[in-house]
Amino acid sequence: MDSKTVVFFCNWSSYPGLQMSQLAEAKNENDTKLLVSMCSGRVSPELIFEAFRKGAWGVMLAACPVDKCEHNGNYRTVGRISLVRTMLEQIGVEADRLKLEWIDKGESAKLKSAIDSFTSDIRKMGPINIHGLA
Repeated sequence: MDSKTVVFFCNWSSYPGLQMSQLAEAKNENDTKLLVSMCSGRVSPELIFEAFRKGAWGVMLAACPVDKCEHNGNYRTVGRISLVRTMLEQIGVEADRLKLEWIDKGESAKLKSAIDSFTSDIRKMGPINIHGLA
């Protein structure tokens, strides 16, 4: 059974790492959807919940390291992730289904490892079992 994960990439940091890796070609191995955002700060709670509503078992954001962000979007991202994780728990969904990873340019091995680890963890959890969310 494959998990269904969604990974949002920051266009300025983690997306170049994706382009340098072989992950883009291998994404269907784990039924992972890869989406690029101009900034992790633009990934709203609504987008995250929409991914879950459309059947994602887990959502990961790959964002610039805090000291490398040129747009300060990752500060917004930290707050949003905390808020969404709290909201997930309140509706009975494991907060670990939402993950934030700091990935810099050139860290394609770290990116691949983070996605593989997250996908493995999500696969162990199985699908979300909440009526009305998925």
